[in-house]
Amino acid sequence: MLTSYIQAWVVLTAVLISTAVDAEPVIKQGPYEIYDNRALQVLNLDAPIETLATGFEWLEGPVWVEDGGYLLFSDIPSHRVYRYQPEQGVHLYLAESGYSNGLVLNNHNELVLLQSRSRKIVTMASSVNAPKTSYRELVSRYQGQQFNSPNDGIFNHQGTLFFSDPPYGLSKQLDDPAKELSFQGVYSLNAKGQLNVLDKQLIYPNGVALSGDEKTLYVAASNPDKPAWYRYQLNQDGTVKNKALFYQLPAVADNSHGLPDGLKIHPCGIIFATGPGGLWLFDENAQLLAKVSLPTISANLAFNAQQNRVYITAHTHLLSFSLNTAFQ
Repeated sequence: MLTSYIQAWVVLTAVLISTAVDAEPVIKQGPYEIYDNRALQVLNLDAPIETLATGFEWLEGPVWVEDGGYLLFSDIPSHRVYRYQPEQGVHLYLAESGYSNGLVLNNHNELVLLQSRSRKIVTMASSVNAPKTSYRELVSRYQGQQFNSPNDGIFNHQGTLFFSDPPYGLSKQLDDPAKELSFQGVYSLNAKGQLNVLDKQLIYPNGVALSGDEKTLYVAASNPDKPAWYRYQLNQDGTVKNKALFYQLPAVADNSHGLPDGLKIHPCGIIFATGPGGLWLFDENAQLLAKVSLPTISANLAFNAQQNRVYITAHTHLLSFSLNTAFQ
């Protein structure tokens, strides 16, 4: 079955390589560069970029918890998860996170942690509003071999978890002697616990997102030699129908300003992606709509429940800015 998927991928349907990186913005105001006025559905050009907290080591994996009205995010090297609540600020949420990277809520409103250095995916064995450092393992191996470093994930409404497994949690990454798998995979884990590899071809697969109809999976590849975003059309059972290059960036000699990383899709359909310089906004046809310059490397993002504010984990900073709500 896997062979047939790979053969299907070889025929890249509707390859969407955009060259808008070199285009001139039609509006430039503060940190905002607008390439298509459709971006104004969500971007408020008068909204400042706010620093909500700083002093962390490397922030990742933000997720909004609607039942409580707060944001959770990982500080990977410190082995902690923090909670940010408007008007209350930042407080420690988990003192031992298993070096979590991505955080995601499952369909039962349980917190799932993608533990990068622990190399497993776990569910917190307590209510999200009463956190405890006790975990139930969901998965840690593919065909008997330990994962590299589970990174980012998203659940669909059927309870299938789509996730990426780059080598970032390994000290020597691709060349680490503890690396057991010969590839860096994109996977699905269904509600029955069946694990399937969807792609073995990417180097440094990273952020993942699902379209609103859950028929398309987007994956960022943080490969400095070929930084890009990909999209996968999915069958109803979550397997891959075909794969296409979504948006290609030039190779970078110095990745200090960031690479394709986190992904989220706003309810209006606009794709928000962290990348070089900050946030990149695309439509479903890979048309670049806008860029938002941010003061430091941006790893991932999350929207609040009202979808009118975005939070960005950006190296040592937690950043945020308000969105336009005219789309509603």
